[in-house]
Amino acid sequence: MHTIQRFLLLMLIAAVRLRAQGATTAKMPSGEKICDMSARVVAIRLVDASGAPVSDASITVRRRSTGAMLPRAESMGGSGDYRILEGGDLPDLRAAGERFDVTFRKGTRTRTVRLRIGQDSARCHIKLLAGPTRVQL
Repeated sequence: MHTIQRFLLLMLIAAVRLRAQGATTAKMPSGEKICDMSARVVAIRLVDASGAPVSDASITVRRRSTGAMLPRAESMGGSGDYRILEGGDLPDLRAAGERFDVTFRKGTRTRTVRLRIGQDSARCHIKLLAGPTRVQL
């Protein structure tokens, strides 16, 4: 069997095992781990005092370990949901988690919350480990 055919066969075996197990990872015959291709996003819903979504605030996200700002944090539309981090954005994200400061601003109002984001137990996908998923501005 050619190398490409062998690779494709192994990928097919992994995909069948993932589907059958309903899992995010599978073990290959070689013992290597393969993760599923599902996307994960860490997001926060921003609401006002009455619980209505706030979709027109500005957002900044700072990675505390490096001080770097995450450039892809943004509103996800009119539902008040804000994208913080997506799987693959930070390939060097520590599995045990890192702290991030998320700041929302609208007019004179500002609210900052701290999140800890790491990876799931299989180390395949990002995961919110600590912090709120809903914030009142």
